[in-house]
Amino acid sequence: MALQRVATPPKEEDFTPLQEHQEQTPSTFFGSKPVLYAHYSSLTLAIPTAKLQSDETISRFSSSPDEQASPEDSLVRNVEIWVTSQDLILFQYEPVQCGVSIPYPKIALHATMKYKSQIEALYMELCLSDMEIINDEDDILMLGVTILPPDFASNPETSCIQNIFTAMNTCADLHPDPDDSDAEEPDETAPGASGWITADNMDEYLNEDGTFKGVVYGESTENEQLGPGAGTVRSREDAEEQGSDGVNGTQGETKWQRTG
Repeated sequence: MALQRVATPPKEEDFTPLQEHQEQTPSTFFGSKPVLYAHYSSLTLAIPTAKLQSDETISRFSSSPDEQASPEDSLVRNVEIWVTSQDLILFQYEPVQCGVSIPYPKIALHATMKYKSQIEALYMELCLSDMEIINDEDDILMLGVTILPPDFASNPETSCIQNIFTAMNTCADLHPDPDDSDAEEPDETAPGASGWITADNMDEYLNEDGTFKGVVYGESTENEQLGPGAGTVRSREDAEEQGSDGVNGTQGETKWQRTG
């Protein structure tokens, strides 16, 4: 999964408008057009000059150092952004036409920030490395890209920055990291975690006093009291003597009646 070159500019008809997507159910979920969540033009990218050649696709953008940028950055002007349900597209129209399609898992970080401490902007950290062949975190190549609003140096229209950020949040959630190590693992020690508890294997899970092995009754991980009868194994006759709800005490409404 790498950054992909986009040779021709995207078109509105290539996507399903968000409002249309929200108002109707698609006839099929396969082969349908990506949903367009945000689209803005006349943006500028600020990219560290020392890393412009880090990626073959990014290096195709026409850029130059600029007094309106931070000293370490070069500016890529006349950029259009398309935030879609499939990927994030950045396309430059002038002086040359070129673009890049960025899969959301490649965006390690995105956040709003103040460029040069005063301009509302959106910052992204792009992972340029193939994580399947990386053995050391020190070998991971990252590229910081800052998206600046139209007319950022004179009269910036910054509302687009928050809209782009919100759209990216939504679309990134549609593409969770398959290698997310934070996913919770099932508790293999819980009774029955490895399979069904039946009459044939019940003795494997119970202590001599009839309680489940490894479970402390009366306490839980949230320090909540378990209900009456928790962990007790009763015969059918015992349950009938105790009442229809199977618990000693006041009987509730009978929900079934033995017949025959």
